[in-house]
Amino acid sequence: MNFEKYILKNRGRHRIGNTPVRRYKNAIVIPAFSEFQHLPPTLKSLSENHPAILDETMIITVVNNPPADSAGPDKLRENAEMLDLMRNSQFPCQDRLQLFWIDASSHGHEINPKEGVGAARKIGMDAALEFLDFERGAPLIISLDADTLVERNYLEAINEYFMSNAGIAGAAIEFAHQPGSTPEEDAAITRYELFMRYYVEGLQISQSPYAYHVLGSAMAFRAEEYVRAGGMRKRNGGEDFYFMQALRKIGEVGEIRGTTVFPSSRPSDRVPFGTGPRISQILEGGKELKFYNPCIFLLLKKLFSAIKSVDVKDPCAAFNGLDGETGKFLAENNFFHEWEKILKNTPNDKMKIQWAFHTWFDAFRTLKFVHSCEDRYPELGLMEAYARLFDMAGKPLPETIKPSEKALLEFMRRKNI
Repeated sequence: MNFEKYILKNRGRHRIGNTPVRRYKNAIVIPAFSEFQHLPPTLKSLSENHPAILDETMIITVVNNPPADSAGPDKLRENAEMLDLMRNSQFPCQDRLQLFWIDASSHGHEINPKEGVGAARKIGMDAALEFLDFERGAPLIISLDADTLVERNYLEAINEYFMSNAGIAGAAIEFAHQPGSTPEEDAAITRYELFMRYYVEGLQISQSPYAYHVLGSAMAFRAEEYVRAGGMRKRNGGEDFYFMQALRKIGEVGEIRGTTVFPSSRPSDRVPFGTGPRISQILEGGKELKFYNPCIFLLLKKLFSAIKSVDVKDPCAAFNGLDGETGKFLAENNFFHEWEKILKNTPNDKMKIQWAFHTWFDAFRTLKFVHSCEDRYPELGLMEAYARLFDMAGKPLPETIKPSEKALLEFMRRKNI
């Protein structure tokens, strides 16, 4: 989409309250819904970054909530107090940061409860576009959460990564959840982070182009590519997943490993799925967190290998000999009709045909495929799943970490650095 057209189409009623008087190299967007306790430590961690980079970085806090009948009076009062302090330049760390605010909270400015945090992110990111300096280079939009801490080299590492990787559209940032406030919370977040890392490890083994972590608090992208991808999705949960999927369809998504962000591990019910709700479910004794059978990732690998070796003279032969579960899934999702359209509309080039396939078999369909195989390949317990996945990849887990989930998590975190 043309940049100017995007601005005009998406310019809404939410504007930056303290209008910037110059342009910036970076924009960090932080949605904040009743975050008076958590936002100041996040801003403090940002303020410890290099002053020169901070001066080139606008930080937009989108103070937001749904209408009063959905938000609750205490949360509305907290948001109103936050906005009042920001308007008067009295919010913690405001004097050390290029801090801007958007009122998506007060009467008449609330966000649609069905659009939730996705709408809040989009409001901030779209507003940032008008104040980024496109004449001096390729400005960045960085997504962060109000309860996520960053390291002192956060901005430096992100900027260096994009300067060193000119072809990258966006990137996931290395993360490590903060410890839980109780032993039970800590055990829950340990297991959930292991679940996240297991899934991405499986995708990497299968050679999926969508093998990257997706956290709204841990991603960055070029502003131009943000526009090309259609902007942040207005969803109350999953907005980061669908946006990064769209971004991957137009360019490369990398991994920034030179710095780490530390998302909160607190339970939450603000969105229907994600870290907070999953931690709540584990703590409440709901369904035990099981892990996908690694055999499913092997099926994906066989499918992707078949596409990788596609013969442009006989492209349909790529699907001969695939596992029955794979063929069934493709048929049920009308793939073979789509394959005909792909071949008809794609140049007779192996790489372009492969990418057209992966545009169809995207991150969402990959997850859908994984779930479709669960009857034949039942889920496993944590340690068994990890051991079998690494054995399948020819890299057995060290015996010393197998008895301890915490040790396994530290191993997986180091593996990604």
